[in-house]
Amino acid sequence: MTLRLSIISLSIFSALCSSCHAFADDAGFEVIQVTGHHQGSYSSVSADGVSARADISGLLEKLPGAAVNGNGPLTGIAQYRGLYGDRVNTQVNGVTLASAGPNAMDTPLSYASLVNSERLEMTRGIAPVSAGTDTIGGSLKVLESQASFDDISGKVAAHYQDNGQRGHLGTKANIGNQAHALLVYGDILKGNDNARSGNGSEISPTRYDKQMLGGQYRFNLAASGADNESVAIAYQHVKTTGAGTPALPMDIDFIRSDRVKLEGVHAISRWELNWHLAYSDATHGMDNFSQRMKMPTMNARYNSADSTSFDGQVSIGRDAWLFGVDTQLSEHNSVITDPTMAMFHVDNFNGVQDDTYSAFAQWQQDIGQWNWQLGARVKHYRTDADEVEHTMAGGMPAIKMLMDRYNQADRSQSQTGVDLVLNGRYRVNSELSWILGLAQKQASASYQQRYLWVPMQSTGGLADGRTYVGQMDLDLETAYQAEVGLDYASGDVSISPRVFLHRIDNYIQGIAASDPAVIMAAKMMADDNPMQFANVDAQLFGIDLTATYQVSDSWSLDMNASYVSGERRDIDDSLYRISPPKVMLGLNYQDGNWLGRVEGLGVSAQSKVSETQFEQTTSGYGLMNLSLAYDADIWMLKAGVDNLFDTEYDDHLAGYNRVMGGDLMPSERMPGTGINAWLTGEYRF
Repeated sequence: MTLRLSIISLSIFSALCSSCHAFADDAGFEVIQVTGHHQGSYSSVSADGVSARADISGLLEKLPGAAVNGNGPLTGIAQYRGLYGDRVNTQVNGVTLASAGPNAMDTPLSYASLVNSERLEMTRGIAPVSAGTDTIGGSLKVLESQASFDDISGKVAAHYQDNGQRGHLGTKANIGNQAHALLVYGDILKGNDNARSGNGSEISPTRYDKQMLGGQYRFNLAASGADNESVAIAYQHVKTTGAGTPALPMDIDFIRSDRVKLEGVHAISRWELNWHLAYSDATHGMDNFSQRMKMPTMNARYNSADSTSFDGQVSIGRDAWLFGVDTQLSEHNSVITDPTMAMFHVDNFNGVQDDTYSAFAQWQQDIGQWNWQLGARVKHYRTDADEVEHTMAGGMPAIKMLMDRYNQADRSQSQTGVDLVLNGRYRVNSELSWILGLAQKQASASYQQRYLWVPMQSTGGLADGRTYVGQMDLDLETAYQAEVGLDYASGDVSISPRVFLHRIDNYIQGIAASDPAVIMAAKMMADDNPMQFANVDAQLFGIDLTATYQVSDSWSLDMNASYVSGERRDIDDSLYRISPPKVMLGLNYQDGNWLGRVEGLGVSAQSKVSETQFEQTTSGYGLMNLSLAYDADIWMLKAGVDNLFDTEYDDHLAGYNRVMGGDLMPSERMPGTGINAWLTGEYRF
């Protein structure tokens, strides 16, 4: 522990003192939220309070314990305390809907509107059972603006970034009287050039073009203005074209999705009833030739994917009690073709059903100086898939063997899991509270981990350059979680540390494949070391910390630091793609309408890497960002510079370059973005 703390201390010192260091934007803050008697601790960051972003996933870096696995400018995957992907329950506008792409190019956070999102909120620590179905890796929510009664307002917002010639224009408007409310919004995002790293290398391809439009209509059922009863319907359309994902084997040709949500809140005697029904229909095309160089020895590939998804929930609460039932149903298809060979056809995934049904009960009550929260959730998973075809099975015995074995297998799976959560907060006095959390959390395998039948890289965005096959009968992951911490606030000082331990049985990750047919099929695709998803045993341990100090009326300091270690328990190895230790230090200035910030980011080297997945180590670095803003009543203008000293560095969570013929070598660690001047503005009415 002494060595680990010294690394963090070195990062803090380097971030403050070296000329090649980093400062960012407005840090996240700790919120204690109370709804009735149900309260929780949340870390939250405002979407308006940061520098220009192409995707809302960039806000994750501001939350304690959180990070982003970035596979492209619009393809950010949430990580919390070393767990990422489907393990982190991610909701946008209160729902969890499936992505279309088998490699997570359209991540859940990519469906959040920049102009309509108010803040990104992460449950600090162990998520309560009411936060979502699968919260083994925490709970993340994008809170969007809702149609409001008795209100006429709106906003026009825009930003521009010099590095990559990136821009955003968005607008939203709300028109509401006592009975009706209508909210409409739209976003246009463009990246007209490839971004560049600190040494001037072009990060290709990182261009993109994205449009989003949506709205919500709400009808008031309340008898008086003090009541909260209404029903609403919302719609969103998203279209993305020509977006690069250099850490993946293909880029986005297009993504089109339509989403509809019905919801309501009702008062029944002394109970409050909430419900929603949501539906998504998405199509996705990707290829390896339109935005990157295809070498003469490579075959052209085009992947056509689609998904339909349904999310529904009913919850009812009164005083200390909250009950609910919810379900998520989805179907996935993915077909790979070759535009130069009309007969070539591979079923990547065919008719994959991935369904979950669950129910929960939660109780929260003050007892003396304690506030206790207890919850239980039972969930039932059902998955299935149709038969697959491969046009090359006739001439390749290994592929035919895998195809026949898959088609002849009983592909239907059924499992039942249980989550149990105990969270406690002991209030010593008005300044100090102690935090305790214990839980058992279970989660099912993703459909890629179960039904990837031939060695491919459709892995939900792992971005490790390896080919994988799935395993249909994977056991449920079972995590035993513990957390202790404190919240202290006195006068001008506040500090909030958390220490956590997760022991996970049947953790799902790739191991070296031993099946001769898998190895032979992989060698035909130039991979001598294919992987197979399997259950192993793992452990994650770490600490995250937030602190603030009000220096004077105009000046303040804040800190956000985190450390996590992920290890295999069955063998001597580390887990893949774990965020390195890091610390952010911010110096803030506010006087009237003027706001300024200098923020330092120190990131330690990451040498604890997965040897099983041939993961490369990365070196530590420091960055500096500056920002200055003038915020008037109806308008705001903000300017800044990220990576002020144009530092060259490797982002450990950004994967490996998969593009040939560019400035970066194939399989080279993806570099971070170099110096980036930006300007944002908004007009409110």
